[in-house]
Amino acid sequence: MKTPLLYLTLALPLFGQVYTPPAPSNNNNSTPTDTVTRSPSSQSSNNNANGGLLGNEVGFFNPTNDTISWNGSTWAASNNRLVAARFEKYLNEPEIVTAEAKVYRDTIDEILAYLSPHRKGGPVFADAVALLPKAALYPGDAKLCDSLSNAIYTAILSKRDANRTKALMAAMEREKKKAILDADWKARTEKDPNVGKTNTGAGKGDDEGTTEQSTQVGRGAQSLVYAEHLRRIAEIEASKKTREMEGKVKRELSKVQYQALMVQLFAQRRFQHVIMASRFYNMIWKEGDGTLYIDEDSDINKMFSESLGVSPTVSTLDSLANEAIRDVDKGVEVFSFLVEREELESASKRLAESFIVGEFMPSINTLERAKKRKVLEFVRGSNVLLNAIDSKDYVKASQQIKDLKGKAKDFDATKAEAAVATFTRASDMHIMMAKNHLAARDMEKAQLEIRQAMEIWPQNPKLVEVDQIINSGGSVIQLRNDFDRLFAEKNYREVFKRQHELAYAIKDDDDRQAKFRQVLENITAIETAVGGAAKMTNIGQDYAAWEELSEVHQRFPDDPDLNQVMTKLAPKVADFTIALNKAEKHEEQGNLGSALSWYYKAQHLHQGSKKTDEAIERLVNRALESNTL
Repeated sequence: MKTPLLYLTLALPLFGQVYTPPAPSNNNNSTPTDTVTRSPSSQSSNNNANGGLLGNEVGFFNPTNDTISWNGSTWAASNNRLVAARFEKYLNEPEIVTAEAKVYRDTIDEILAYLSPHRKGGPVFADAVALLPKAALYPGDAKLCDSLSNAIYTAILSKRDANRTKALMAAMEREKKKAILDADWKARTEKDPNVGKTNTGAGKGDDEGTTEQSTQVGRGAQSLVYAEHLRRIAEIEASKKTREMEGKVKRELSKVQYQALMVQLFAQRRFQHVIMASRFYNMIWKEGDGTLYIDEDSDINKMFSESLGVSPTVSTLDSLANEAIRDVDKGVEVFSFLVEREELESASKRLAESFIVGEFMPSINTLERAKKRKVLEFVRGSNVLLNAIDSKDYVKASQQIKDLKGKAKDFDATKAEAAVATFTRASDMHIMMAKNHLAARDMEKAQLEIRQAMEIWPQNPKLVEVDQIINSGGSVIQLRNDFDRLFAEKNYREVFKRQHELAYAIKDDDDRQAKFRQVLENITAIETAVGGAAKMTNIGQDYAAWEELSEVHQRFPDDPDLNQVMTKLAPKVADFTIALNKAEKHEEQGNLGSALSWYYKAQHLHQGSKKTDEAIERLVNRALESNTL
């Protein structure tokens, strides 16, 4: 279930921002202080509309058919030029076991030990952070530990700023409460000094006295000072909300920045760095919120949710990184075992899978070059075979199949051999048809057959014969002369070999036709006998093979191929042939008893011999006839 997620890193350009950050502040001209990768808004919106991941599609490996899909394209992972070149480079590199590399690996292990939740006394944050600059000095680290320490520093600063913001908000709250108290006191107690006094009127008709109103404009709740208190209270409350929002945005933005680095490390297949970053994360943000800020409609979020059934978290990355490390280590272990058993085809596949996932893992980098070179030779041979088949060079492909069988015990050549046999046979059939059409002087059909033969196998050696026929103009007279010359030289094998081109030239000549048919029958009989003898030899019946060939040899003593086969077989049947020769010699001299003795000896060597059975029966009958007389 986790395998597709681990193979995400095959897409090398997957280093863009994959998070959805909180809404930025209204100040568009301010310079960003975080390290989040940003894209122009128009481009980002267009890419999102096309289903991209904030402007970048996720590279995806399909293990069912060994293909990689990225940016709308799909190609074979095992036959990709970039992947093959990188893998071949790795196979030629020596194992990285220098003192500096050992110090670096020990430092990484020490950092992970400091951060382990199972450490006695608990994790030690400060000591682990202090070792990051030391690890960053190693060139193979590519300063990733520096990047991680910078992200940690930024996160710590955001935490400190949050504490200062809390102190400022507490002071503002105190000021607000004081303003409220002052406003309340003013509204309750402040009155006009003349409140309650009687005002005596001097004019007639006036009441004898009136009482002043208890409040007047400019006093108490109607005063400007009271209004100023209210304005200040509202101002403090708005400032608190603003500060609270800014603090929250800064905290979330620091998380976004840190998580972006974690996903980038995962995409770069730096799984040990991912584990370190996740453990640092849990120690910096202790509230337990490890949810990744990923767009819900993005490819990577769908991949997490569809594969795991849950939203992606920091713990998910930590788990996947640990799983990747385990898979790589197991793959290298299996590779070493397969190399020892000389099963190089499976070994090359297992090492390629481990290399693709864990190119920067210690188990990959410390693998001995001697073992990798064995796989390199096989991989190169496999590539030569693929190129030979692609270029339709089936002679080279056949040679390469034979070489690969000798190098790797587990090499499966079934498909390659079937392809070579199919295409070579198809090309030969078209050439044979072309020769027949040339003999019938049908040049149009002959050209079509030749073209089809060349399309299937451009380097077919039999095309040379067709060229010779075409260059000679297909002259009937020339072909007849060739037939007469070959027949006079008793070169019947060449006549048989050129039967297709000679057949048409002599079709109207009864004498030549009779000779031609006799040659074909004779050569066919010889080939049949040779084939039958070969089958007998394969099952250990050398005497039977010799006897069958000797009968044909009596008819065709001058055939070179037959003589060659019998010469190779002669040492194996020397005792049998000596017994037969002596028996035949004694029979010619009339020594029937000695002849019978040698025939019986030959029969003892080859009990199924028809020749000895017939000879013994013949001599017995002669002996009986002599006694009768």
